[in-house]
Amino acid sequence: MKQYIEVGYALSNRVKCQNCLQNIIKDDIRIGHVLTRPPGLGFDRKVWYHLPCLTSIKGDRNQDLDVVNIHGLKEEDQKKVRQRVDQIKKSSYQKKDQKEVKYLSKQEHFQNYVKIQRDLHFNQKIRQQAMFFQKMDQPEEEW
Repeated sequence: MKQYIEVGYALSNRVKCQNCLQNIIKDDIRIGHVLTRPPGLGFDRKVWYHLPCLTSIKGDRNQDLDVVNIHGLKEEDQKKVRQRVDQIKKSSYQKKDQKEVKYLSKQEHFQNYVKIQRDLHFNQKIRQQAMFFQKMDQPEEEW
């Protein structure tokens, strides 16, 4: 399951922060932890946070998550987000585990997503062909 952090402004005040359970005010910076699911298994899941309420940029399996769509923010807000990410890195990472967080534009993220989808589709085709050839190798009596 692919995961990433999405940054943007709140479009309305209907979304709640999952940490403090307060509404995120319209046009305020919100940070979403997005869990993508394979095609056919439902929708992606987004969990939204206020900027100060974000406590981790780690995924389920303790991997570093990419920060997506940060270039859609104003300059001063980009600085705030980068400072918060650096704060989290300093507080939660040990020096031996410290890695660089990637800041991706929406287009770069979409290109990565398309590449993953192509790889999944390709792997599925290979599995189907392997099953077909296994059936062909079996004598007709077993069919």
